[in-house]
Amino acid sequence: MKTKMTYQELREYMQNLEKFPGCEKRARAPLIHKGFPGTFNLSFTEYEHLKEFGNFSNFNKDFIFSAIQSCIRPQDIDENLKNGKGLWKYLGIFEMADLAGQIVLSGKNKAEELHLYQIKRLVKMFNELGLDLTRIYPSYNAGGSVSELTKGKYNFDFIIPEDTLSKESFIAEGIPAENLIADKTRDTFLSLHLNMKSPWGYRNEINYNIGTKENPQLLDIATLERCLWFPKYNGEEKSLNICGLTEIDHTINVSGIGLERLCMAINKLSNVQEVDYIKSFYDSFRTLSPELSEEQRIKVGEVIRAMHRVQSDVSANSSVKWTESREKKRRRLMQIIHENHKGLKKEELEQLLKIHAETQPWHPELEQGITPTADLILNYLEARR
Repeated sequence: MKTKMTYQELREYMQNLEKFPGCEKRARAPLIHKGFPGTFNLSFTEYEHLKEFGNFSNFNKDFIFSAIQSCIRPQDIDENLKNGKGLWKYLGIFEMADLAGQIVLSGKNKAEELHLYQIKRLVKMFNELGLDLTRIYPSYNAGGSVSELTKGKYNFDFIIPEDTLSKESFIAEGIPAENLIADKTRDTFLSLHLNMKSPWGYRNEINYNIGTKENPQLLDIATLERCLWFPKYNGEEKSLNICGLTEIDHTINVSGIGLERLCMAINKLSNVQEVDYIKSFYDSFRTLSPELSEEQRIKVGEVIRAMHRVQSDVSANSSVKWTESREKKRRRLMQIIHENHKGLKKEELEQLLKIHAETQPWHPELEQGITPTADLILNYLEARR
């Protein structure tokens, strides 16, 4: 049993995990696709479900797939990195893997059975990777009205029962009962409308304590979702018209493992920038720009890393079209570079991008994204001078 792994070894371990019968291995979703028309890819299943079904609600066949997805959550950058909050755990771009595949089964509902299966597989994985189960802190939904759980975003009084299945199952698999976190927010109640009817249900956030029992520091490393309801609408299918919930007559079961954070936990790291492939980038950045504070360096570095992946995807697909909303987000991200490192030079930027590409051989498209990314950032900085 390994207690320490490189990031590449962890990726390969996740890709080679036993998957649910019938699972197809797929390439990652591009960072720009119609599942998120106003932003970048920030989740797991949307791209594949749109490609396979054309929607998020009419699943007329079994479909199970596995991938390692690239994700950018602008709010992580705009609300946290930009303001220097949580720099130890937030990234401009990160990767998520599945546990046993993302599972859609038409017909007979097997939601409870599959959820138990995923929890068993998750705990087995933690044991194989040498994680201490006494440091695992899963959350579960404590139940309540939709109005209460969504803090008024959806104002109808459908009652969501307590997620006792998750609570009891984690305990049965060896997680200490005192570690279970009862929650009454959307963190554990999946309630979305992704530009069309989208499934609702329970979420479990799986945290790992990288601190001490007396002074815990919880790191969110995984998510499990089981979808049980679809929204009902009073009129057109828009978020503001959601007025109730109806039971789903098939099974939707989703898992997401944050790979960089899991690598942190395995290697007992205190900062996500210490993960080996990211550390190489920041070690070089410290040499190239010693005048920056560490906070400035991380803010700038995470935007550079995110933009490199976006521009590499754009370069690899000439049909990509920018929406005005995406362009605004891109400009907001690059503004962070301007605020923290106005003097960023071409040679420095190109060297950083080259290291970023070389340390991620699993993303060969990064090589052709070096020049477009450098041009984009340098042109923006020049225009602001």
